[in-house]
This record gives sequence, C-alpha cells and structure tokens, in this order.
Amino acid sequence: MDRLKYISISGMACLTLTFFPAIGWADSTPCEKNFTAKEGVLGRQIYNTWQVLPEITPQKAFRRAYLYLIREGWAINLADKEFGVISAAQQGVSSGEGGKAAPLNVLIEDLGDSGGGMSPKGIKATVTFSIPGGLHASEDGVRKSFCDMLADIKR
Repeated sequence: MDRLKYISISGMACLTLTFFPAIGWADSTPCEKNFTAKEGVLGRQIYNTWQVLPEITPQKAFRRAYLYLIREGWAINLADKEFGVISAAQQGVSSGEGGKAAPLNVLIEDLGDSGGGMSPKGIKATVTFSIPGGLHASEDGVRKSFCDMLADIKR
C-alpha cells in the first residue's frame, strides 16, 4: 500500500512540475502577442504586429529594419527615414498574370526621450504584410519572420 501511495504521489509531483513551468513559459513575446491576421477585400490576407523597443533610437531601428529586409530578399520600393517608413515587396507568381506584388510596410515611430534628452524611451515598430488573393503565405511563417525582424532591430 505504501508503494502504491509513493507511486501516486510521485506521479502527481511529476505532472505538477511539468504543468506549472509550461504555464509560465506560455507567455509569448510582445511581437507574438500583438500579431493579428485578418481577411481583407477580394481574398487579401493582412498580417500585422507591433512592438515597443526601449532605448533604441529611431535612426538605428530604421537602419536595422532596412538591412534586415535587404538580407531577406525584399525589394525596397520606398524608404523615408524622416517619417520612419519602409515599403517593400516580394513578387508572387500566379497563373495567367505577370505576378502579384505582396507589399510589406514597416513603420518606426519615435517615442521621444525620458526627459532632458539623455535616455531615449525607444521606438514603436509596426510591421504589416498584405498578400493578394490567389497567393498564399503560412501564418506561422509570417509571424516568425515578423518576430525575427523585430528581434534583429532590438539586438
């Protein structure tokens, strides 16, 4: 009987030790928490996320975002450092057409400084990707790419 009680208690302890840390680790990054996917007009899929990145200047964040997009093979259509906007695209291949562009926009917003201009509060980075009807992208793949970009900006 004592052996059965010991096995039962050991089993419960293992379940508890397995379950409770998983609850704490289930907390995802702000990028993942803020990620949304919605359907737009004419079958368009729109993916969006944002994250506040403290103690980084808008100039540094803009440069890192720009370089990340270039490394990942995006074609930069517009880059306006003053307004913190980067507009990029990837060409998709669809039957019967010359291809559709899948635009991605990055917005870097300056959150100002914490007083006296000495330490920046940081920036808010917003990423939006729009996929035209007829093209497809994995939601998990888009989320991972967004979060990789934001992590690269934050580094």
